[in-house]
Amino acid sequence: MKVTIVVLAVCIALAYAEECRDTGDCGHVTCPEQDYVLDCAHRQCTCTHTTARCVAARDCSGQCDRDWHCVDGQCRCGFGFGGGPVGK
Repeated sequence: MKVTIVVLAVCIALAYAEECRDTGDCGHVTCPEQDYVLDCAHRQCTCTHTTARCVAARDCSGQCDRDWHCVDGQCRCGFGFGGGPVGK
């Protein structure tokens, strides 16, 4: 039981370590094209499309080496987990 609690605590710590507070924490992320800006949205590093608008993730297209998400009406290329709802 103690081992399970320790493993769970380590997993939670690793998950929180991946979260960003601002764009400065996202140096490990590279955006795919010039139409994107690096962004920290809902504590996750993403690449936000500067012109594309969306209602759902299916409205987003283009190069994205992760999953497309529609957040606050903007196409974002990123992980989509973590704090806050993500419209995937």
